[in-house]
Amino acid sequence: MGNIAHILPAALLAALISTGDAPAGSAADTPDDPLRFFATCAGRLNSELSYQWTLSDPAADRTEALLDATADIVAALTTEDRAVQARAWSIEARAAHGALLSRAVFQGDAWAADRAATLVTGCVAYILGPDADPCGISLADRLIPASIAAD
Repeated sequence: MGNIAHILPAALLAALISTGDAPAGSAADTPDDPLRFFATCAGRLNSELSYQWTLSDPAADRTEALLDATADIVAALTTEDRAVQARAWSIEARAAHGALLSRAVFQGDAWAADRAATLVTGCVAYILGPDADPCGISLADRLIPASIAAD
């Protein structure tokens, strides 16, 4: 984390979002609190990455790069007085996303898989742009058999 290739785009994105000039169509709407949004995304991506590492998923490298970029965005947005709160949001999101992934991966819960994929796709849209292909990021989306998801 913190390499210059991530910091410059992260700082630019942080500046655009904080001024309300984020690209139209990114995720749903411009987040009311960009720090909370990106801290939450960092937690979700961290949870995805943990599962991907555990299951030797080849998408882990891409997720790790997205997590690094998200962490740089969080660092650029975080002020000293909000650092603890930002960390709490990230930890809470990681735990909640982990619960979704557990339900999706180990219980075959199609709703949990869809919800996990939707949440990660929203994060990816803000990091890579609204037209980016999030394919391969959500572990749950790829592990739930089509027959279960159709039910």
